[in-house]
Amino acid sequence: MSLLVPRKISWPGFLVFLGAVMFTLYAALAPGDDTARLIPWDKAKHFIVFYGLTFLASVALPRSRPWKIGAVLLAFGVGIEILQGLPIVGRDADVFDIVADTLGIGFYFGPIIVTQWMNQDA
Repeated sequence: MSLLVPRKISWPGFLVFLGAVMFTLYAALAPGDDTARLIPWDKAKHFIVFYGLTFLASVALPRSRPWKIGAVLLAFGVGIEILQGLPIVGRDADVFDIVADTLGIGFYFGPIIVTQWMNQDA
């Protein structure tokens, strides 16, 4: 399959996804943590955010393969941690945040992939 094949993009969904990505980046790099009262455990926040971003990306890019969406979102999560590790940002990088991001992506795509795999044999 050629890389130049046009992909179907849901533009309203894509705009919502981009807004969520920008908000996530802002929240990850802004000083302090305003969501500590809502969800006190940082890893749960990462899981929930990346589960939601994965959902939004799937809606925005319905023909994209799950592994491609997952790889891009995981790279985004790694990029956030790298930026948080910079002294100028004033946040702490944590490899377990990447683990929580990965779990959020995996828990979204896991049931979809298993269902597709099981239906393929039928």
